[in-house]
Amino acid sequence: MTNTQSVIRQTKSVFSIKCTASRIALLGSSPVNRVVANYAMARRTLPCPTRFFTSRNEALSWLLEARLP
Repeated sequence: MTNTQSVIRQTKSVFSIKCTASRIALLGSSPVNRVVANYAMARRTLPCPTRFFTSRNEALSWLLEARLP
């Protein structure tokens, strides 16, 4: 997400495509990245839990939580 400046309609539709992922972590480094991620996530029904993170470690930890029984 770091170099993302905008999200076009076609890109937003990708967020709603069913996939085999159990969770999706979007990693960014700025408030602008967070706004773009939140906009993209709010516009569609997502195929699985999706969250934005600024910390790689927190993102990985959250992703791995889904694997715990």
